[in-house]
Amino acid sequence: MLTVETAGVRVAADLEEAERLSNECMRAYARLQMSMMNVRLETDLPQYQGHTAVMRLQEAQKAQVEAMGQLARAHKALRDDFLTVTGMPETIGRCPIGAVQEAPSIAA
Repeated sequence: MLTVETAGVRVAADLEEAERLSNECMRAYARLQMSMMNVRLETDLPQYQGHTAVMRLQEAQKAQVEAMGQLARAHKALRDDFLTVTGMPETIGRCPIGAVQEAPSIAA
């Protein structure tokens, strides 16, 4: 059976990966939007060509930003739960699971 601290390390790693992938997704959307705008501005196509696709991408970006906000809320809830369960002191500006990850006996 896992200890709370060991489970916390695993959750922290998965949460960090989810946050990183969310940012990667936003960067991919931005690259796609730039490519789409380049087609509209640098070709002989009408300026309104592809407008529906631009609108759909904007909706996807909006949904991703909202999802990132929910992920941030989940991060805070996990942090609060971890502090409650472990009794670790709160350090402003630092996620408590980071301290657990750095502890040699748990991280190994």
